Amino acid sequence: MTTAKRGRILASAIRLWRQTHNINKVSLEDIAREAGVSPTTVYNNFGTRDGLVRETVKHLTEAMIDQQRAVVKSDVPFPVKMQGLLAVKMAAIQDMQADLLDRFSNDPVVSRFLDQIYEVELKPMMAEIISDGKRQGYIRPDLPDEVVMLYLDMMKAGGAACAAQLQRVAGEPRLMQALTDIFYYGLFQKKLDVTGELAAGKEAA
Repeated sequence: MTTAKRGRILASAIRLWRQTHNINKVSLEDIAREAGVSPTTVYNNFGTRDGLVRETVKHLTEAMIDQQRAVVKSDVPFPVKMQGLLAVKMAAIQDMQADLLDRFSNDPVVSRFLDQIYEVELKPMMAEIISDGKRQGYIRPDLPDEVVMLYLDMMKAGGAACAAQLQRVAGEPRLMQALTDIFYYGLFQKKLDVTGELAAGKEAA
């Protein structure tokens, strides 16, 4: 199958799923008709609806990674890069229907693919961003890179567990801004010396 034909099938699947808001309501025959190919072509290359869903998620994820890589490599100030990365991420989330998000959150094949993408593509990209942010004075230089990466790992796990809720928030600018503020600046207006207070409590005991 040619790259162009494969692209038409994936684009048709995404378009029909958005229209119906339900993956199960769209048959492979519907997608073949929309893409202008025979049902046999779809079956031979994707097998089942689940197979097509998996390939669609991979396609959307790879497109998002390409866009994020372009932002990271661009010669713009750090805040502009962060805004660009966030915009790409939110656009990708909004592009996926809740049904599709639920599928990739619970599909072991897709989960393995996303984990691999995160380790091979996103982690090195984020390490570059962290280094850039420290160099430009936007990320605290005293924070160990290991801790920052652990924080990002935690955010990744939380985002995957709350994919449907995240999509809803992404559609409301006020809530999305609040979530972004928490991600970058935390919850507190004043700095807390939590480790010092814990140590004092142990000594008192």
